[in-house]
Amino acid sequence: MYRLHGKDDWGSLAVHMALEEIGAPFEFVRHNPDQGDLARLPYVAMNPFGLIPVLETPDGALFETAAILLYLADKHGGVAPAPNDADRGAFLVWLAVICQQLHPNVLQLLHPYRLMGQEAKGAVAAATHARLLRVIAQLETRAAGGDVWLSGARASVLAVYAAMLLRWWQSEVAEPALALQLTDYPALHAMAQTLEARPAIARVLAREGLTARGPHPLSAPPPLRG
Repeated sequence: MYRLHGKDDWGSLAVHMALEEIGAPFEFVRHNPDQGDLARLPYVAMNPFGLIPVLETPDGALFETAAILLYLADKHGGVAPAPNDADRGAFLVWLAVICQQLHPNVLQLLHPYRLMGQEAKGAVAAATHARLLRVIAQLETRAAGGDVWLSGARASVLAVYAAMLLRWWQSEVAEPALALQLTDYPALHAMAQTLEARPAIARVLAREGLTARGPHPLSAPPPLRG
């Protein structure tokens, strides 16, 4: 049995969705970073960086979202191409794009003051937004080209990871003018709609309280601030 350590609507959401979709038994252990949970020795022993998520597995504790998702995909199948599949290489490329380009830039757009302080946050946000527009344009092209792993139809680890980040970009940015309009990207919008309609994904969204904020937490989440 797996134990997923996380927090509602944090980086553990993608892993939570993948676990539910796979059907593997797991326990979701919630933490409160504001109360120092991630700095305490038991947690730091699992993740020395003190970040969410952590997944306890029979092979030991794993951290880093992309690594956990790839581990689950290879252990259980169905949510990523198998290592010997022809489309495995392209899948890994786009997983790396989401991990290295989409994820850090979305976080920087949500917290632009972290890089150079409050005085520079406007410039940081604008530059980050420009980078994100280039990334999402390429993701849209890939999804529109028929990549089944970005369609939502299989609830792949690629799709759930992207959907989590696109959700944040839609609803969590401090500057409303920089919020993502996902309907401008029809293929990715359809991916999010397909995912949130899947029973397993819907259970996770409800469990983390996201459906209480609106009926479409991935494809059209309500803004929470800004």
